[in-house]
Amino acid sequence: MLPPTAPRRRREPQEPPRSWWWRLLDFLELSSPETWWGLGLVFGLLVVGFWPLLLLAVLDVSGTTRKVLVALGPVSICLGFAGLILVCGYRYGESLRWSRRQTWGLAALFLGLGLLGGLGLWFSEG
Repeated sequence: MLPPTAPRRRREPQEPPRSWWWRLLDFLELSSPETWWGLGLVFGLLVVGFWPLLLLAVLDVSGTTRKVLVALGPVSICLGFAGLILVCGYRYGESLRWSRRQTWGLAALFLGLGLLGGLGLWFSEG
């Protein structure tokens, strides 16, 4: 009679080695689709926020058009941050321990700061 032998282990197919780029993304915890959605949201809001200042840098304008673009700078930046706060507050508010009232209050604070900054720049320009 033959002695009992251990069952053979099945070999799992090995994955090919990951490139340095994917290892970096894994290290920075940027490899999940939810992370990419969050990065897209932040960059999208930055584009929304900074478009008047970018337009002001590219165009050579003066007068009322310049006043409008200068005043829209802080308004759109703070509007972008208020939007980001609302999205994060509604999506992750429970884990952040934010109430709906705190979320709306913080968004209103940024909106008010943007409007006050825009009004200040409107009257100080020209």
